[in-house]
Amino acid sequence: MNKTKIRSLDITALLVFGTLVEEGSVVRTAERLGLTQSAVSHALNRLRTVWDDPLFVRSEGQMILTSKAASLAPGVANTLQELNGLVDGRSGFDPQSDVRQFVIGMSDYAASIYLPVLTSYCEASSGRLTLRSRHTSWAIGFGMLRRGEVEAIIGTFKEPPADLRRMVLSDEDFVCAARSGHPAFSNEQIDLDNYLEAQHLHVSLAGEATGMIDRALARTGRKRRVTVTAPHFLVVGRVLSGSDLIATEPRSILEPLAKLHNLEVRETPFPAGGFQFSIVWHQRSDTDPAFQWLRDVISKPPE
Repeated sequence: MNKTKIRSLDITALLVFGTLVEEGSVVRTAERLGLTQSAVSHALNRLRTVWDDPLFVRSEGQMILTSKAASLAPGVANTLQELNGLVDGRSGFDPQSDVRQFVIGMSDYAASIYLPVLTSYCEASSGRLTLRSRHTSWAIGFGMLRRGEVEAIIGTFKEPPADLRRMVLSDEDFVCAARSGHPAFSNEQIDLDNYLEAQHLHVSLAGEATGMIDRALARTGRKRRVTVTAPHFLVVGRVLSGSDLIATEPRSILEPLAKLHNLEVRETPFPAGGFQFSIVWHQRSDTDPAFQWLRDVISKPPE
């Protein structure tokens, strides 16, 4: 970005951007900042020139972010938070008084575990802390971090490259689940041959027909029959309760689903291994006090 464009990024324009992201309305943004609607529009026009993008488009009475604006939002929020700390003469982060928006990438699996934890803190802050959760996966998460579309991603990821940081949150293992009365679940321990004779449900965000369980079976020279592949975990409970399929998925997903859909859960009849849940972020967030606080919060075991 050249110096002329940098000069256009005045604090008022950044405040307008950050507030408009949260409010979705020029009127409410003007009221919250104590500006006229004309001043808000002028500031927005300056930003549109700087970034050569509409940034916000009107739809059904709301100002909706463009993809460019969505990618800029975390960086602008961080900048405003740092400026607020400079003005206040503080170097830390106080979730009881500071205003901050976090943008976190999660799969539906990760969100089911960690979103309730983060939600409880947002509610306790009386709206000062806000959270935007975006769908991500191992295939696209690192790119989203580098482009600034999210501040962090939570899930199962390979070791990140040097410009990204990773912190392990929990260890996960696998169990099997099926409808109540499934013939393969007649005993407390599933027989491996009965397991392999059954048909199976596999969850893959990328649509792959095989996964960690199939690789674990292959190491023993065996193979299961995957007849249904689902793109997310939301449908697993209902599919299992209405079929003879068996799902072998993470314990933290299947045990809660079992209570909701009258499923039975058993330990795997073979060494299925496990994996780790991690939070990954870009190195530019290393010294951000608000993000350091978020990492501390999310590292606490979910209740």
